[in-house]
Amino acid sequence: MVYTKVIDMLKESGFTYTVHEHTPVTTVDEAHQKVPHLTHNLLKTVVFRIKDAHWILAAVTGNVRIHYKKLADAMGVKRKELRSIAPQQVESELGFEIGGVGPFPVREDIRVVFDETLAPLDHVFCGSGKNTRTIEMKSADLIELAKARVYPITK
Repeated sequence: MVYTKVIDMLKESGFTYTVHEHTPVTTVDEAHQKVPHLTHNLLKTVVFRIKDAHWILAAVTGNVRIHYKKLADAMGVKRKELRSIAPQQVESELGFEIGGVGPFPVREDIRVVFDETLAPLDHVFCGSGKNTRTIEMKSADLIELAKARVYPITK
């Protein structure tokens, strides 16, 4: 299960983190309604696939939208090579529950990119693989753990 891999990554990293348990949430709006105390600096992780290549976990804040051309540039590919992925496919192929996607490269074929606005944030909240658990940790530690690229990827 992805959640176990995420927790193992966190434990092995030595970084400080907190796991918050809560009722299931599947969208950012639902999180604001059900667990508002976990939505300050909440990351939304959107999944893409590069045609015939690796997966991308793109982290942005809240309801910000990703600019596909900027994301393609950040990943060094043409825009037409990016594929957005349906939530059900993310769950079946990567193992992240809907509402529980986090910026954790739990497989070798996953690349992570953070929008540049996230780098200066102190603590952030993000998905853990389960939609009933949210991870809280320092943004800089999460970026390092994920071996993430940091680029301007939003509109």
